[in-house]
Amino acid sequence: MLPIVHNYLGRIRRREENRRLVLERRMLRDHSNPFEIPEDRFIELYRLNRACARYLLTTINPYLEEGVYRNTVPNILKVFATLRFYASGSYQRDIGLAFNISLSQTSIHRCIHQVTQVITEVLPNNEIRFPITRPEQNRKKEAFMENYGFPGVIGCVDGTHVAILKPRVDAHNFLNRKGYYSLNVQIICDAELKILSINANYPGSNHDSFIWRQSRIRHFLLQQYHANGLRGSWLLGDSGYMLEPFLMIPFLNPAENAPESRFNVNHIRARNCVERAIGVLKCRFRVVLQERTARYEPNFVGKLVIACSALHNLCMRFRVPLLNEPFQNDEDVFLPQINIINVPPHLQRQGVDVRNEIS
Repeated sequence: MLPIVHNYLGRIRRREENRRLVLERRMLRDHSNPFEIPEDRFIELYRLNRACARYLLTTINPYLEEGVYRNTVPNILKVFATLRFYASGSYQRDIGLAFNISLSQTSIHRCIHQVTQVITEVLPNNEIRFPITRPEQNRKKEAFMENYGFPGVIGCVDGTHVAILKPRVDAHNFLNRKGYYSLNVQIICDAELKILSINANYPGSNHDSFIWRQSRIRHFLLQQYHANGLRGSWLLGDSGYMLEPFLMIPFLNPAENAPESRFNVNHIRARNCVERAIGVLKCRFRVVLQERTARYEPNFVGKLVIACSALHNLCMRFRVPLLNEPFQNDEDVFLPQINIINVPPHLQRQGVDVRNEIS
């Protein structure tokens, strides 16, 4: 009889403790205002400055679901809880224990999914745009020429891996050449490290050149090249890609002090901007760092990457300083990629002619 009474009293105590915890959390939520935090601390916690955060709230608030119950989480806390998760990549329970958030793990989970879905539907259309008109491309070319002395460049392309847990379905497709499960994300950026295109739809086993061959950007450039609309405009890629008249890659083993060698030096300097852009993105939003290993299904991890990329561009527009020194995207330093995708011979010949003219 005594064990039964003891268990019953224990359940009552736990129920009362949970009720008290819910009331305390609600009180902390109702009296907290993240905008009262000093600017430096605000950027450290959320990676956005206050002006940028206000713009984000104004932009996405109409698309967030408003609750009707007294204990509903306010939209402002949904957004800041999600931003804190992007910034740290920490566990949901740890995010909820923050003094100015005070949410349960399940509430944090719902906030992250809802806000991420809204950001990926609303922000990328305004913040992530590839230059498709001549004036837009000319501005990109001028920036690359001014900063790196390389003509005709409208962007640089590269791939980066975002680690994930072993998926429940088709796990072998996500096992990359370095031995862990990931998405292979294709990024195109400009000379100012602004992301022009993001493709987070492919498993980690896919080669960079395969993703490029399927991308909408390549099809657009190819179409415009054949229509004689984009002659004199190209992207820069590493030796993992195939040479095309709209995608310049380095010469293979050029002679010292030859024009081809000077071409490679300028190519490396200019293409380094995409490595730096990836480094800044992962330094600013650590949820996409390999060490964090996103614990979600691949489809949602792709949405996280897109949301962080859109916020990265937003931070650049509002000139948000980067508090930590960004690291280089050195994934391929010791494991160079070997191209496995061929392009039509006539495009290769035209690419060779264009590269020879530049060098």
